[in-house]
Amino acid sequence: MIRAGSVAALCCLVSLTSFVGTASASTDSPSVEGFDSGTRVVREVAEALTGEGRSILECYPWGSRAFLGLVSLFPEATRIALIEWGMRLSVGHAARDAGHVDVDALFRWCVALYPDERRYEAIVVGSPNGAVAHLAALLGAPFLTTSFGLAFRHPTMDAADAAAYVSSARSAVRAIRSANPQSGYKLIAHYDPLHDRSLVEVAAFVRLKLTELPATYAAFIDRHLSPDGRLILIDCSYPWPQLVFGDGDFLQMGGLGGVAPETYLERWPSEHPVAVRRESEWGCPEGFADSVCRWAEDRGIGVVEIRFDHPWTYSLLARDAYLACAGVRQDHLLIDCFNHLNPRTNVETGIPALWLPFNTVDGPALVESALRDETFERILFAPLPSFANSPDTAPLDAWIDLLGRFGSVEPFGIGPRLYPADPLAPFRFADRMANLRKEMGLDRPLRLDVERLMALVAEREAPSVP
Repeated sequence: MIRAGSVAALCCLVSLTSFVGTASASTDSPSVEGFDSGTRVVREVAEALTGEGRSILECYPWGSRAFLGLVSLFPEATRIALIEWGMRLSVGHAARDAGHVDVDALFRWCVALYPDERRYEAIVVGSPNGAVAHLAALLGAPFLTTSFGLAFRHPTMDAADAAAYVSSARSAVRAIRSANPQSGYKLIAHYDPLHDRSLVEVAAFVRLKLTELPATYAAFIDRHLSPDGRLILIDCSYPWPQLVFGDGDFLQMGGLGGVAPETYLERWPSEHPVAVRRESEWGCPEGFADSVCRWAEDRGIGVVEIRFDHPWTYSLLARDAYLACAGVRQDHLLIDCFNHLNPRTNVETGIPALWLPFNTVDGPALVESALRDETFERILFAPLPSFANSPDTAPLDAWIDLLGRFGSVEPFGIGPRLYPADPLAPFRFADRMANLRKEMGLDRPLRLDVERLMALVAEREAPSVP
């Protein structure tokens, strides 16, 4: 599942005055989407390392808060309709821009977010997720992602018309591949008419996934990793069936959440063969980990491999990492979700994070299992407003009832009356994070060393004892 619909809808609606005119005329290499989960992690880690950035508000032009405040006054159906109208006008790049994608420019963008003068005891590389952002922030380490999301507009279509979407996505994939014939990456188009209906109607979303360590990353590591530093390799093997195109690229229907992959394949059958591969959003592409390990071995660089088969396990590891730090506030917990995260705030305040991939019905059981018999003075709950009436969205009341068993719960960064269609949620979230840093900032931010991380990984990997 793209998980982009909610954030994309918001940022597209408010960017009309600053983006529409230039996007359609651009001949530069299309940039990554601000709502893309893979590159959102890069931006959040960069802010944690530098103390500079606007977090999720980077998607929004200045002055958009007042406009979204006006939108929030309307009934839910009208709010959603306005969001979808904005998306039709502004989401993504013009279809012809797929032929202008410069793959190497994406890698240069990633490394350019980190200070050029620093050296690091660790550099994190691999598959992205919010928990990985927290781990990198605790380590004080840059994160180099394997995943870049790009969107290309098409004429408005019925979201349930899988054949039309596949045709549009394949055109974008072929154009990107034609402009970048080099090896080292795969392209996976993403189709989710249940969770991202609004986005599917107006644009084809394509993820570029690395299968080899690119030269740009290798040069960054050579320049910025301390002589005795280590690479932290995130190799998530979460699987999902994908349609196999004849040219060696793929399309994924749906993704992690409360809807099984078989549901998508049965409802939208295709003539293309199906193969179970690493999932598009959270999985580390096949071959990438081996490429990193070979390269590191040639240079005598130590690699800490973190191999789990589900992004949730990384979330549990990240919480372990917070609790292992001196100065942590063990009686507090912040449950963040998808792109609504800001690890800078967690490391500067000492509040541990428990990251949710999304706000779907599978989440409460995961959280309940993770917390078990714990109690907290304060639980801050920051679910993502999805703007999608998907069949597996977990109701806010169910979350509050569950979390109330573990402590005092505060809906964080949302207007409960407007959830899950709250246009101002990103601004509420950013405000609350900034206030937390002012009110609860530590004298020294939390830090985790690589050796302690290695011990925590070993504990997570150890077989459970009956």
